Amino acid sequence: MTRRSLFQLSSGLTKRCMTTACTASSTQPVRSGPMGYINITRPVPYDVGLQLQDLLVQRRHRLTDELKTNPLLEKNHNASNPLDVVLLLQHTPTFTAGRRIRGEVEEGKRLKALGAEYVETMRGGQVTFHGPGQLVAYPILDIRDYKLTVRCYVSRLEKTIIDACKTFDVDANTTENTGVWVGQDDKIAALGVHLQRYVSSHGFALNCDVDLGWYKQIVPCGLPEKKVTSLSKQLDRRVSVAETVPVMVHSFEKLFGKQLVPVRIDEVDSLLDSYL
Repeated sequence: MTRRSLFQLSSGLTKRCMTTACTASSTQPVRSGPMGYINITRPVPYDVGLQLQDLLVQRRHRLTDELKTNPLLEKNHNASNPLDVVLLLQHTPTFTAGRRIRGEVEEGKRLKALGAEYVETMRGGQVTFHGPGQLVAYPILDIRDYKLTVRCYVSRLEKTIIDACKTFDVDANTTENTGVWVGQDDKIAALGVHLQRYVSSHGFALNCDVDLGWYKQIVPCGLPEKKVTSLSKQLDRRVSVAETVPVMVHSFEKLFGKQLVPVRIDEVDSLLDSYL
């Protein structure tokens, strides 16, 4: 594994993984402490989300190094100071471009003119949208502590989304294309993960009550024959991010075998205070 590796896996790879080590819905984590989560209720700019992730990734590496030096420090990582943290948030309207279309200046200008930000990223794929009404989850964790390969980690995230959708009586699934879908043609969640020395960042975005009109301005993920949907559209009622958060927290607990507890981290608060 390279020091900085970005994975957007096709379900072909995922299926091969799921037939072996990924068939179980959960495994017992190596460490017993809880996982923290930070629920940011006000939409944040995409670049702030990147800074928050970088801050938490560096924190996780620092804690890992400390544990290598003194394993007894693990007892200090409890509900108020967990090793792993999941960021739950919404972004202000943003189109993000993957590596396949980076450098297309005119396209960036066109999308900015619509009133959204345009950000080129290091993830794979093409262009997608993030905005209010979409629950974004950025798990910052060491996949080795969950006995997961990268492919199985992606599979575990897919299962977490599917479990949350099931709670709303929405039957979601995976297909040969990345993401989580309703049927074969309606994408309800996008996935893309980044691994740095086994510590994850990025994650997934589940459409709750996002304005689907934004997607009409692009070809989401380069699949012109496919559509985008949301929990609200599937259920024909408004399903807000606020309603979805506790459901997603519960699904994380089930699929990752850990209690999730709300947590405050001073560095995160300081960064948010400077922007919001």
